[in-house]
Amino acid sequence: MKALRFHGPGDLRLEEAPKPEPVPGDVLVQVEVALTDGTDAKAFRRGHPVLLDELPSPFGHEFCGVDLATGRRVVAANSAPCGECPPCRRRQEELCENLYPLLNGAYAEYLLVPERIAKRNLLPVPDSLDSRVAAMVEPLACCLHGIDRAEIQGGQTVAVLGLGPIGLMLCAAARDAGANVVAVGARPERRALAPDFGAIPGDGKGADIVIEAVGSEEAWHDALEVVRPGGTVLFFGGREAGVDTFRLHYEELTLRGAFHHTPAKVRAALAFLASGAYPWGRLVTHEVGLEGVAGLLNDPPPHYLKAAVRP
Repeated sequence: MKALRFHGPGDLRLEEAPKPEPVPGDVLVQVEVALTDGTDAKAFRRGHPVLLDELPSPFGHEFCGVDLATGRRVVAANSAPCGECPPCRRRQEELCENLYPLLNGAYAEYLLVPERIAKRNLLPVPDSLDSRVAAMVEPLACCLHGIDRAEIQGGQTVAVLGLGPIGLMLCAAARDAGANVVAVGARPERRALAPDFGAIPGDGKGADIVIEAVGSEEAWHDALEVVRPGGTVLFFGGREAGVDTFRLHYEELTLRGAFHHTPAKVRAALAFLASGAYPWGRLVTHEVGLEGVAGLLNDPPPHYLKAAVRP
């Protein structure tokens, strides 16, 4: 089969690879469409110590395809909790001690979903749902988990910093939780999308809750400047950064992180996508074959958000 393999930063090669051979419990999927995302873009440029720890490595994790054993369309998350470790027993499945290795290899003609993931996080896709939209289930599940971590109350003002696909998903999820959502971002074409995802463009100053969805040190500092005294900042994008402990202490700010997803959120995400409540398809702005992924990640075109990759 044809598959993209990551050989190092900036080195993504389309190669011939053996077709995976499932053992009992595994599910072999013929990939219909895979989606690019921000994590893949960053990993392409600089590698990733967890996702791409052994080289060469399979690449890509957002997908929708056909279960070859049943003929049904399916999606899968990129991990599944074990249900037995201390975090799982505390109902913190996103922090499971046995999440790794994460599922990679969606940029290929076939993808093997191992039994541990197939048992808990492989889902059938409703017939009416576009495969490109269904493939967003994993990032949207992460966003829904983030909204839970933020503990949004109806009527609160929530500012979302960063209007990429994740930021726009967070806008929609926060609005669905009953918040008044302010979308904070610099690119005019992305600000123009914000109302379609339940948000009003603005500076977010004085928001009750600020969600950082950029993943930069500058954005972390901006989030701390925007939130009101006594408010909450949710750091959704992973990054090392210093914190203004003056405001943290004297204005009693609450700082939280959000990581990954749970099986319940994966199912909720698929239902949210299938509801058609928001124009999810607008997040897919480009389409390429496997041979076009490296060029797209190396030099993203204007107005690019996500690309549908057709093996």
